[in-house]
Amino acid sequence: MNLYLLILLFLALPLTAGGWVRFRTSNAANVKLLLAFSGAFLLGVTVLHMLPELFSRGEEQIGLWVLAGFMLQVVLEFFSRGIEHGHVHVSAHGESGRSLPLVTLFSLFVHSFTEGMPFADPVVGGDAAFVAGVLLHKMPMAIALSVILKRSQTSAARSWFTILVFAVAAPLGILFGHLFGTRDDGSFLSAALALAVGMLLHISTTIIFESTPDHRFNARRFITVLAGALLAILTAH
Repeated sequence: MNLYLLILLFLALPLTAGGWVRFRTSNAANVKLLLAFSGAFLLGVTVLHMLPELFSRGEEQIGLWVLAGFMLQVVLEFFSRGIEHGHVHVSAHGESGRSLPLVTLFSLFVHSFTEGMPFADPVVGGDAAFVAGVLLHKMPMAIALSVILKRSQTSAARSWFTILVFAVAAPLGILFGHLFGTRDDGSFLSAALALAVGMLLHISTTIIFESTPDHRFNARRFITVLAGALLAILTAH
């Protein structure tokens, strides 16, 4: 996929999803179904597309990079309070009185920036299913962030600035990967992909587990998860 088209997609979709919440009321049940679908689809394409691609490259210590990405996401979620998988229970006001704690915004930025880097790799950027999976994951993130800003009655200017900072993180990561990942034999982008895969494995599995709160069976969410996984399987052939 064209580099500039990728940047446009990763910039426009979060802005559109975030802007939607500023002007319309989101249905919480529908957002949860979108989360369940995106989590299952993202897990499927990560396991079926990206993990085989990673290990086929024969890079050393790829497994360590995947594990590092998983653990990095654990640390980031300590500060972001789970916005990456659609949580909106983060406190609306930080200790400083700002509408969103800066450390939360920074965590979201680091997550998206790291996630964007491997898309500078032509193989990764050309995998339409993986691109779609990550973009689907971006939508509920932007929605959750916008809901928090809206509930805190943050001014429109500050809200749009916050959403824009979040939206530009992945495109900046793509540009960073393009600038620095082409200077070696590809090991940088392989490590970046492994790091992102580890993060996405954590997020996608967390989303699926959280789609059944209190371990209660929910037929709609179960069918939604199955649909996402099935679509991922179909894209692998």
